[in-house]
Amino acid sequence: PPTELGRYRTLSLLAGVRVSPLQLGAMSIGDKWQEFGMGSMDKTYSFKLLETHFDAGGNFIDTANTHDHICSNYCQDESSEAFIGEWVEKRGIR
Repeated sequence: PPTELGRYRTLSLLAGVRVSPLQLGAMSIGDKWQEFGMGSMDKTYSFKLLETHFDAGGNFIDTANTHDHICSNYCQDESSEAFIGEWVEKRGIR
């Protein structure tokens, strides 16, 4: 593998899924935090981050649109999931 991220480990013996040893946290992916002064990552930079993670061997991304009900107006409004889905489709890896 190009880096240690490519040395996959079994996530669950029952599922048989093999993942990179570090996951990419997707909370910063998306463009909805900007108005709250918490930074922003537009689609171009989000795709660059995802490409870098994937090219280094990473295949494990942590995202959770269920947090939106907890923080109501202060969340990414699922923009991170939308960006990731678009990137996965464009990349043709799912």
